[in-house]
Amino acid sequence: MSYEPGVSMTEFSFGRNWDQFIKNYLTEERVEAAKKHILDFLEIPDLKGRSFLDIGCGSGIHSLAALKAGAAKVISFDVDPYSVETTRRVREMSGSPETWDVLSGSILDEKFLSGISLADIVYSWGVLHHTGNMWKAVENASRFIKDNGIFYVALYVTTPKSDYWVRIKKRYNTASSAGKAFMEQWYMWRHLIIPYFMRSKDPLKYILEYKQKRGMSYFTDVKDWLGGYPYEHAKIEEVLKFCREKLGLELAGLGTGEACIEYLFKKSGKRS
Repeated sequence: MSYEPGVSMTEFSFGRNWDQFIKNYLTEERVEAAKKHILDFLEIPDLKGRSFLDIGCGSGIHSLAALKAGAAKVISFDVDPYSVETTRRVREMSGSPETWDVLSGSILDEKFLSGISLADIVYSWGVLHHTGNMWKAVENASRFIKDNGIFYVALYVTTPKSDYWVRIKKRYNTASSAGKAFMEQWYMWRHLIIPYFMRSKDPLKYILEYKQKRGMSYFTDVKDWLGGYPYEHAKIEEVLKFCREKLGLELAGLGTGEACIEYLFKKSGKRS
């Protein structure tokens, strides 16, 4: 665990970052990319007849993608008021479908969770490790999987540099606006532009094609990565053991290659 309760910090607002993403980058092409990524990872052609619970909905793009994939019911919630407002705006832009509900609440709030229904697909991408209590958040999220349902979750993986990134995130969150802008430029030069030039690759091409990765924006994700605190992480084997032994879930898929590992778990139906 990398979250330290009581640490005094300027809070990073994921919601404000997502608000800017929707204002500046949301396109039908990005929504289609998000939809494709979800369906490809689930290895199904659509979500027809299925309910979809989006925990930590952020921008709302993946809730919208689920709806466009045919989900019969979508429920989105987030603890950040800006994320809730942004997702509601995306819902309104999409015609305010009655099959899509947007709520304000925390995955750690038992009173709020008592009003959440079970879903065929419980989805939480890159969220639960920012709650300050990742394992409890994962456990709570798993409670809403229907029998024979699916849990699609993405969590930060432990690396030799995890502690280094905790320090960077703390520094970013306490920096001035100018300091944050400087760190964003530093990150792009240090982790994209220079490495790409050294390998005779085009960093601009990478940025332009970045939207193909779940419909995201490179610039939005840089801020999200630097600012994302609380920050917890786990080894793949730790997540698998926890979900198997504690939650009784069966691994159905695993996606690697990014800071977040994508896990696909299935919940077996009750035996009579």
